[in-house]
Amino acid sequence: MTPTGDVKKCDMKYKKRKFTPRECLHIYQRTINGFNIFYDREDALVFYTIFSVLSKFYNVKVLALCLMVDHVHSLLSSENLSSISDFIRHYTSLFVSEYNQSIGRHGPLFHKSFGSAPKVGGKKVRSTIVYIGNNPVEKALCSKAEEYRWNFLAYVENENPFSTYKPSSLFSMKLRRAFAEAKGTHFRNIYLTYRQVRRMFDGLSEDESELLTDYIIRLYLPVDKDMLMSYYASYSDMLNAMCSTAGGEYDIREVFNPGPDVIYEKMESYVHGELHVSPTRRVIAMPMDAKLEIAGLLSGKFAASGYELSKFLHLKSCGR
Repeated sequence: MTPTGDVKKCDMKYKKRKFTPRECLHIYQRTINGFNIFYDREDALVFYTIFSVLSKFYNVKVLALCLMVDHVHSLLSSENLSSISDFIRHYTSLFVSEYNQSIGRHGPLFHKSFGSAPKVGGKKVRSTIVYIGNNPVEKALCSKAEEYRWNFLAYVENENPFSTYKPSSLFSMKLRRAFAEAKGTHFRNIYLTYRQVRRMFDGLSEDESELLTDYIIRLYLPVDKDMLMSYYASYSDMLNAMCSTAGGEYDIREVFNPGPDVIYEKMESYVHGELHVSPTRRVIAMPMDAKLEIAGLLSGKFAASGYELSKFLHLKSCGR
């Protein structure tokens, strides 16, 4: 059975409505058939830098962003909904184009419609921030929200939350060049392409890769820290709120997939490291016989269900 589910369409009656400074919009984008698309660092960084550059172009304020394997959450604010709608359509189409070109694929990745819910008042905004930040906790990817790199919470307060600081004088020449390229690209308000990301990380040690990832995320961080922290007494207060409650979202029909997402990390590591499929997203464009062969290996190695194999390999006929 293919993972499926409806996504609530954006209510266009709000399109011409002016937003107040304290009003935000929770956006939920789900992939076609609930298939995985964010397999590794490359996928996350390309999407992230596109999102960041275009948020500034459309003057959209970002309070929260979280990338999961098969969906994206964000909490946005702007003068009107049309700016947000244009922003979403633009970054989505640009990312899909980059993604497809990198593996010779065609077609959409996300549902055309997206879930949306206005959030008015501090209580609702805080609840949504907590809900978005805790998505990886709910899927057992981490025990605390700030331990997950791709909800970007750790970067609000820390420069190197997932790497060990090293003075630039100790950088390898390769890492220095990568830092310089990232800085120059960001300065020109340009996102990073798949080709760039692959070239920048090629040949780096794991420690250097972590340093570079932290640097890129810090450079492009789209979160409006002042606006975000205006809802909390402090950064610690926000993290305590994340720990004390999961938050809530009752205005969007989000599709909840069974089981934790940890298995997808394990499968990605195996496919990339042991089967030498690089980049891992190439599994999407493989012929069916190759996909079925990999499905058999993953089923035996991780006891992956048909549902999990369907999501990971984009198989439309696997059962749960």
